[in-house]
Amino acid sequence: MDLLIIVLIMVLVIVAGAAIHLTQSGAPFPFQKRNTLYSAPEVAFMIKLEQAVGDQFRVISRVKLNDLLQPEGSIKPRAAQIAKTKASNKSLDFVLLDRKTFEPVAAIDLVNTESKQGYKAKPDWFVRGALETVGIPHVRIRIKAGYKASEIRECLSAKIGKGKLTPLNVRPVEPKGPTRPVKPLIAKMPQDLNAPQAVA
Repeated sequence: MDLLIIVLIMVLVIVAGAAIHLTQSGAPFPFQKRNTLYSAPEVAFMIKLEQAVGDQFRVISRVKLNDLLQPEGSIKPRAAQIAKTKASNKSLDFVLLDRKTFEPVAAIDLVNTESKQGYKAKPDWFVRGALETVGIPHVRIRIKAGYKASEIRECLSAKIGKGKLTPLNVRPVEPKGPTRPVKPLIAKMPQDLNAPQAVA
């Protein structure tokens, strides 16, 4: 009987020790902060992209295709689920939004063409087809050193349309009416001196 109690105590000690070890090594939040959110090519491109679009568009990054598109309401539930599943692992590097309405205007992917296995080296027919269906241009820009804002702007103009991009750093001016009363060029002699006079 004493031997059974000793064995049970030993088993409990071993189980308790294992539980303590797992609790200490398996922290509930085993994370550490990343020193940078974007890669060096992404940072270089984003800086020039923001210069290229000026203050006309908002630039957001790493957008899931499912956040940008949704299945049509008229298709069958199974077809909608298949479309969602296909889009679930697709993402876009950058998306341009209209600054006022937040409507998506264009999707941009950076492409590494240095090798056949490079990042997004081959066009994704599903992403391109899905975006073209809803009228969002899909712009693919090759990763390179020394981006120029003017080159990026030309590339965007070719896809989005030149009329949709205003000149850099120039806000569209909305016409305003006169800000003060307009007086006639030739003053008329008042017929009645007691009549009210306009003050310029």
